[in-house]
Amino acid sequence: MENRERRNWKEHFPTPIYTLCSFEIKLPRAEKYKTYFVLKSKDWVNVIPITPDGKILLIKQYRHGIGEMSLELPGGIVDEDGQNRQAAFISAKRELREETGFTTEETKYEYLNKFSGNPAMFTNWSYSFIARDVKETEPVELDEGEDIEILFATPEEVKSYLLDGQIHHPHMVAALGLYFLKYPK
Repeated sequence: MENRERRNWKEHFPTPIYTLCSFEIKLPRAEKYKTYFVLKSKDWVNVIPITPDGKILLIKQYRHGIGEMSLELPGGIVDEDGQNRQAAFISAKRELREETGFTTEETKYEYLNKFSGNPAMFTNWSYSFIARDVKETEPVELDEGEDIEILFATPEEVKSYLLDGQIHHPHMVAALGLYFLKYPK
């Protein structure tokens, strides 16, 4: 795949989550450069926590965009910029601990993959990890803007939540879908 040259990159409107940016690009079939807009954001991360008895830890979290609770995996923003898998791993461990109080040994983590949240609009990646043998070891440390409930489900229940739309966040669907493809039983 060929990279295209972006010129005249401008940052227009910064927010705590993303920055609206524009650039000019000339695609192969175009006669001239055209301006496009994207949202520049830090990378995201999520983690599939699995308990020693094989249950998957999920969270219900209030989401401002839809104005209701969303059934998801623990996750959040990667602390460092730069599409870096190691930074994503550190953030995955932190998010799991802060949102749920659950932890596991570093050797029990497995990198699953990275996904583009929306390549048409966002510049960042979403990294997914698996954490096995998670146990409650720490107090929950929610941000003032977080409203989270923890629940546990069997793999079959999680598959059902995916199929009936109870899990609808695309990053969670992608991570869990790949997990079940890789580990069907």
